[in-house]
Amino acid sequence: MKSVAFAMWMMGAAALAPPAQEPTITVLGPKAFRDGDVIEILDVRATSPKLEQGDTLTVRGRFRLESHEDAQLALYLTQTEGDGKEEVDPAQIMRVEKGRGEFELKTTIKHRGALHVTYYDRKSGKPFGGVYFGTRGQMKQVEKWDVGYYLD
Repeated sequence: MKSVAFAMWMMGAAALAPPAQEPTITVLGPKAFRDGDVIEILDVRATSPKLEQGDTLTVRGRFRLESHEDAQLALYLTQTEGDGKEEVDPAQIMRVEKGRGEFELKTTIKHRGALHVTYYDRKSGKPFGGVYFGTRGQMKQVEKWDVGYYLD
């Protein structure tokens, strides 16, 4: 009887576990960086290859920051539908300092839109470099977006 109860408990625990994230193929979209700055996405893992509402994802990569002493590096979504408002999870952002390093950022997609990893000035909050990424179809929809404002 105890083994049956234990097996049922384990099945219930497995049902409550979050879906596993699997390696996901992505393509790069619009990007712009100041001289010396780079964000390189090395690995994207997600609960679905569609990268759509409800999916959770983890993005790993490397950065080189030369234009500022420090910055906030963030994984955000630019909404293509919705009011533009979004809660920020602490796992979506990290402080980086001038030089080179690695990053790991996580989020759950709550709206339709385009994902990006972007540098933000820690004082003004203005973006100053970043790269969009997603499925081939998602990047086709945003391929003509002008990200020149990153360089203003």
